[in-house]
Amino acid sequence: MGYEYLASIIAGIAAHWGVFIRGEWHLKTRTIVFSHGLLVTCLVYIFRSSLACSFGEAAYRALSSFAVYLISLLGSMVVYRLFFHQLRHLPGPRLAAVTKLWHVFHVSDSRNFAFLDRLHAEYGPVVRTGPNEVCVATADAIQKIDGWGNDTTKDVWYDLMQPRTSAVFTRNKHEHREWRKTWSQSLSSKAMESFQPRVAGLAEALVEYISEKHSDPVDLDEIMSWFSFDVIGDVLFGEDFDLIRSRTMHPAILHRDRALAFLGPLGDAIWIACMAFDFVPFVDIVQNWFRLVDFCDTRLKLRMKRGDRMSRPDMASWFIKEYHSLEEQSTPHERFNLLSGTVVAAVVAGSDTTRASLIASFWFLAKYPEHAAAVRSEIQGVDVRDANALATRPHLNGVINETLRLVPPAMSGNARLTGAQGLQVGAVYIPPHTKITAPKYTIQRLSSAFRSPDEFIPERWYSRPELIMDKQAFAPFSVGNRMCVGKSMAYTELRFVIAMVLRDYNVDFAPGYDPETMWRDMKDQVTAQPGKVMCVFEPVDS
Repeated sequence: MGYEYLASIIAGIAAHWGVFIRGEWHLKTRTIVFSHGLLVTCLVYIFRSSLACSFGEAAYRALSSFAVYLISLLGSMVVYRLFFHQLRHLPGPRLAAVTKLWHVFHVSDSRNFAFLDRLHAEYGPVVRTGPNEVCVATADAIQKIDGWGNDTTKDVWYDLMQPRTSAVFTRNKHEHREWRKTWSQSLSSKAMESFQPRVAGLAEALVEYISEKHSDPVDLDEIMSWFSFDVIGDVLFGEDFDLIRSRTMHPAILHRDRALAFLGPLGDAIWIACMAFDFVPFVDIVQNWFRLVDFCDTRLKLRMKRGDRMSRPDMASWFIKEYHSLEEQSTPHERFNLLSGTVVAAVVAGSDTTRASLIASFWFLAKYPEHAAAVRSEIQGVDVRDANALATRPHLNGVINETLRLVPPAMSGNARLTGAQGLQVGAVYIPPHTKITAPKYTIQRLSSAFRSPDEFIPERWYSRPELIMDKQAFAPFSVGNRMCVGKSMAYTELRFVIAMVLRDYNVDFAPGYDPETMWRDMKDQVTAQPGKVMCVFEPVDS
């Protein structure tokens, strides 16, 4: 029996150094599980044939040998990661260097933004947060990993939708560059001229709903979910979801929220989500992702059937045009995976991030009514349906920027892999092919970049520029060729809603509501998920 255990030890170490230390394995979980299951089955057969023993004894020997193999494999990984890995000299929790499961455990409450903030407070601006992962919180970190001319690539997290893909999720730089052109066309200045009055109309419908509440408490998550999803229906599909007027929550919103709640804690160990998709897709919490994708595919197919018979332009028309333009380059299945992935990305990024920013904006306006009054004062005599006019209102835009600084849509940032040359961060060199993250929640509150960094001061964006010491730390929509194409649409939605509501109403927290609820229950689930915010809206003239 000693020889078989020795062979298992050698096999485990060899598997680590010869196989698993090389390449990426997050999309091969099914292969790994089945191949190891086959290995155990073969061992049972070998032991039973060579030793002429019972099936029970052969199974015991096979499982024992496999256990020794696993212990050796994992033990080899631990020793390598602690004592020989290229990141071994960087500061950080010891267990974080051993396994990402340590990180997943600590963010099971979906508060990764706060956890990373604490790590940086303890270990400094550069922290090793995983076996091959570094978190960097310096003012120039976002510029370094996403700015023009960088050689970083997207992390394995972006394989989440495989085989679906999109300009947002592809890890191939050439594909990203080509597919991004379609997104840019779908949200061009000309397209925005068509979208803006439609978004303004939905903002007016939201104000009309508020007027019907007669100063009763309003759940901001509910009404902003209606608004943002109505915008997506109109702008993306050319459809009227009519959620504001019907006062109903679309099932797809619930599927989206539950899917993001599942994915949130797994952002740094996406292989767990991949395993769940492969092995337990029938579990309800996992099914929410597939239900969201099914919703997107259903709306997409209906939109494709309508063809060009549309009374108003929409983003989908550009994506469908791209689908047809690739006929000679890709199979129908590959083209639909691109089209489907693009729509899923647009639905999630276009609805959920805006909702969160609107909720946070009105929380700050209720907390600091003097800023609501300042916005109301500067929009007097301004046509609040004129997007260009609103874009010139300094305090309105200061409120929006300050909200995006303190509550960035992607609080933990976006993971990248360093290129072949690695990356220099101050005095620290990050080796090639290392996962690197720049947490925006922490970076946008750096005292080295902003004076009074935790305070809500909209004036810092126009009349008090001395409060910003390093503007490159502010990048809620990222930078360079990875900057969010929907940035102009997001600002348009925020300006319309804030201006139209404040024109007619004072905003305050509902009686008995604890304002700290938003922060205490804030979640980091791919996008920011503010805790419940209950407000009352009193007519300005009352």
